[in-house]
Amino acid sequence: MQKGTHMIEDTMSTAYRLYHDMSERNIDESLTRTALQIARDVHEIKKDYNLIVRGLSSSMKVNSENDGMSLDDILTILKSSLDASLPKGKRLSFNIQLEENLYTQNHYLLLSIFRNLFNNAIEAADGNLVELSVRQSSTDSSYVIEVEDHGPGIDPEDMEQIFEPGFSTKINYETGEVNRGLGLSLVKDFIEFRLGGTIRVTSVPGKTVFTLTIPKEKWSGL
Repeated sequence: MQKGTHMIEDTMSTAYRLYHDMSERNIDESLTRTALQIARDVHEIKKDYNLIVRGLSSSMKVNSENDGMSLDDILTILKSSLDASLPKGKRLSFNIQLEENLYTQNHYLLLSIFRNLFNNAIEAADGNLVELSVRQSSTDSSYVIEVEDHGPGIDPEDMEQIFEPGFSTKINYETGEVNRGLGLSLVKDFIEFRLGGTIRVTSVPGKTVFTLTIPKEKWSGL
């Protein structure tokens, strides 16, 4: 299993380096975006691979033959995944408030969206307690989901760049290696181009809220 993970990571790194090199050399924009899309796709394959390896779907007794999943099941599976992978010494407080338990066939997209947002919050947390909240409400035409954490917040200078592919504040100060961020770029693409919605973020020290607005007609994926 570790060998498979390393192979996926190597492929993702190669695809991203290709995209970066093509960008710097001003190579055809459509080809450059294709290289970036490959990096994004492999990024998601890695996460789905790890999810499957952990056997979460089996442990939660989710029928793989089902066409979709409820929002509550999506969040419960991810909470189990987070609990199992928390860095040593950290604890998770996870609060879910759903106005209604929505059902969707876009569950793979939503798993990726929420997983990226949750993992970013955990990585940014500077204390032992990681506090996450998910709230769902509705308007006449859309479902609104707020993902809130109580971490250090996002630097105002970074706010305009956090959805840019390749932007990252995650630096290994021992090696100097920068973890090139694709997660929030993927989240934005999935919400805007696959689900026809919007994403916005507000952040102050101690509170960051990502607000996802998804049209009801796009939610179910039928």
